[in-house]
Order: sequence, then structure tokens, then C-alpha cells
Amino acid sequence: MIMKTTHIKNKFLLPLNFKTLGKALIFGALTMSAVSCEKDLMLEPENNITQTSFYTTELQIQQAVSGVYSAMINSSSRGGYDVNFYLLASEVRSNNFNAISQNGNRDYFAINRFQDTSSTEEMSILWDDAYQLVSYANNILARIDAVPFADGATKEQYRAETRFLRAYAYFELMRMFGKVPLIDHPMTPTEAAAVPRTDLQTLYNFVTSEIEASVAGLKNTYDAKNKGRITKPAAHAMLGRVYLTGYGYPLNNSSYLAKAKEHLSAVIQVEGQYVTFAPNYADLFKSANDNKYHLFEIQHISGGVSQGSYLPSYVSPNFGVTDPLYNAQSSLYSSAELGVSTSLINSYEPGDLRKNLTIKTSFIAANGQPDNANYFIKFREPGLVISNRYDWPINFPVIRYADVILMYAEVLNYEGSTALAVPQLNRIRQRAGLAPLSTSISSADFITALRRERRSEFAGEGVYWHDLVRWNIGVSVINAEAAANNYNFTITTNDYLYQIPLNQVQIAGYEQNP
Repeated sequence: MIMKTTHIKNKFLLPLNFKTLGKALIFGALTMSAVSCEKDLMLEPENNITQTSFYTTELQIQQAVSGVYSAMINSSSRGGYDVNFYLLASEVRSNNFNAISQNGNRDYFAINRFQDTSSTEEMSILWDDAYQLVSYANNILARIDAVPFADGATKEQYRAETRFLRAYAYFELMRMFGKVPLIDHPMTPTEAAAVPRTDLQTLYNFVTSEIEASVAGLKNTYDAKNKGRITKPAAHAMLGRVYLTGYGYPLNNSSYLAKAKEHLSAVIQVEGQYVTFAPNYADLFKSANDNKYHLFEIQHISGGVSQGSYLPSYVSPNFGVTDPLYNAQSSLYSSAELGVSTSLINSYEPGDLRKNLTIKTSFIAANGQPDNANYFIKFREPGLVISNRYDWPINFPVIRYADVILMYAEVLNYEGSTALAVPQLNRIRQRAGLAPLSTSISSADFITALRRERRSEFAGEGVYWHDLVRWNIGVSVINAEAAANNYNFTITTNDYLYQIPLNQVQIAGYEQNP
């Protein structure tokens, strides 16, 4: 037996030593261990751990649930969900980024210029990462009933968290690939290969029903030791996002609008009690404020424990020692290849406080010389000492309270209540230092203002591309951007989805996206 003690500086969700016991076709390896906060963990030797021997105690279920969260952090060599789902596959896909030069070792040029194929490595990473989380969750949910717990409420909490996270992974898969195989219990590779891609409405039904079922078992808030777990407000917020996405393109389910309003309203109703509106935009992106303002965050911690964020090193250069944003060991992942688009810079209104907190247009380079280039700095903190360029401590917000407010405003406007929607939008504008909009604004003008506001508020967070898709304006926006920059491509709605990874098509025989 091996004794291991881990101290996590008030962070709860950090993985420990995953034991890969066997890889299934599409859903990755089984997790056998994960370390929770400030616990001494007795780990069996790897060759003694089996599926049947591991999921047998309350502590092991607790560790396994931590493993489900951990699947989002550093699941691939490129980083976690923040890098793969929200930066490379979402933000870089939009017109917020400009891939400056092509590097054969990097997928982001192909993604940015819509040259990606089923053989592009990032497609397999997205697929494998999400199904790894699904696999971890399925193993827990298949065995938790048989495990005795001292407190039944704790068992239901772990079940609820796991169901939420599994549904969340499927939602991200749907947004990337459309129809995907729905696997809701442990399977052998042969069984998994026989599962066809599931239609979009069935996937939405699964995701929404799973998250709705999780709400009862979740807590409204947690103590400091357990901050980072999924809460009731986070589940309502995610349901609001899922329903509003399903209301838009391509599903266009009109019944989802009322559902979105119901769940978004549930979050807004507990503001000041379980949800906090940050008074200053700058406060949202400081590691000291992790798990304070956001509803659902991917957890990171520095200190050389392999749980830091990779994201800042993808999007900002190695600033020189005289630059205010200098950080030791923070070199750019790939120098001068991935920058902020001119169209994003020009989209900010004059006086918008968010612009200089999101984008830096000049800096002092490592050689001490000034360099005029455009980079994201939203997740980079001045003066931090980190162990390496993958050691950034700031959490990544999967869904923020501002998103709930703006989605709620969007729903109100769709319902014809523009005058009620405007004050919601103005809360976000006023925090950004902008003048409020008039409540007499037309519905069409409100939509224009809302779309601009969402781009400014969430730039760099992987939100805008999915907005373009659900509004079905991605084709016109991207084609206009390509023409303005003399890029030699145009897109169609087929390009809203990525290609199914080639190895999945070859092994399981899935039909390819057009």
C-alpha cells in the first residue's frame, strides 16, 4: 500500500494518479483513483486495482467523482477543455482570432482558416477527451447504487454531479460534431463500436433530462474546501444555455425558449444569496477570485503539480522583463502565429473598459524591444511566478453569471419584452463603463446591441463562435471576415460542425458530416 498526502491550497477538484486499466474504442480509459482536498489517500498497487475492486466504498466513489472533474483539466497533451473545446475549437474558429502564419505542427491555422479535415489531430482530441469523461461517469453511475454511504444525501450529491458532468460532455460533443453515439453505461470496445450516431433531438433530450434530474441532489453552495463542485445555480445556468442553444440553429426547437427562461430566471433569483455579480470586470480574471463569481469553472492551480492552465501560453507572447505583464517561465507556445483579429479590436465601443483587460496591442519583447502585435491577456496575471508555461493558476469560466444575464435578456427580447430586456443588458454595459441603452430601443436594434455586447464581454472565452452558429449568422460573418482579409475561402452551414475523426469512421463506420 502506498500512502500519499496532497495539499491543494483550497482547491477541491484536482486529479491524482489515474490508472489506465484498458482503453475502449471511443470513450477512453477507466479512472481508478483521484485525490481529493487535504486527504491522505491509500492507493493500491496498480496491478491490484480492478473495476470490481475499486468502486466499492464511499471514499472510492468520492475519488472517482474527483476523477470526472479531473478529466476536464489536462486530459490531453495540449491541455484541458479550456484549451481544446473553448480556445482551439471555438474561439479560434470565430473571427476573434487571426492565425498569422502556418505551422505544420499546429492545428489552429487549419481550424481558423477552415482547412481542417477528419485527419486533423484536434478532432480526435475533442472526441477522446469528451468520451473519456463520459466513460469515467458511466463507471460511477453503474456502480454507485451498490456502494454503502454513511449519508444518503452525499450519495445523491455525487450521483448528481456525475450526471451533470456527463451531460455537459455530451453537450460539447453535440456542439462540435452534431450527432454522436450516445453511450450511457459501461461498454466493451466491440459494443461501443456498434452504437450508431444518435440524432440531435434525442441527444438534447438526454442532456436536458440528465441535468434537470441532477438539480435535486446538488447543493446551492459549498464550503471553502469543496468550492468548485457543481451547484444548483450552475445546473440551472447550463440548462439555460442548452435550451437557448437548442432554440437556435440547427435544432430550432421553439418550445425551448420558455425552458431557457425558466432556468435562467432561477439563477437570477438567487443573486446575492448563492450567486455574486462582480462589480468590476477586472475582478473576474484573477486567481485570487477563483470560485467566487463564476458559476462553473475548470479548476487550475500552479506550483508544478501539472494542474495549471495551458491557455495563456497559447495566446500571449513571452513579454520581456520590463513589460508590466512579464512572468518568468511563461513563453508563448508558438511565437507569432496566433493573434487577435482587427475586427475584434475595432468592435469595442470607445471607452469600453474590457478592451484593455482583454487585449494587448503592444508589448516589450524578450529582447527588450517594443513589439506591436495583438494578443489576448485576459487570463494572464502580472507578476505571477510560475514553474513553466503550462502552470497558470487562474480557473477558466465555462459559464459566467454575465452570460446568464445576457441570455435572459435575449429571451425577454424574443418574447417581445424588449423594454424589460434592456435593463439586463445595461447592467453589463455599465460595468464596462458604457452608457446605458434606452428602454425604447427596437427589438431589432436590441439584437444588434446584444450581439456586440456578447462579443466584447466574452472575447477569448470560447462563447462567440457558438453564438454565431445558434444565431445562424456564422456564414455571413466569417465570409465577410475572409473577404476583408483576402483569405481564399468561403464557408457554408456545413462548416458549423467539425468532421468526425477519421479513426472513428474507419473503426465504427460512422457516416461523415457533410
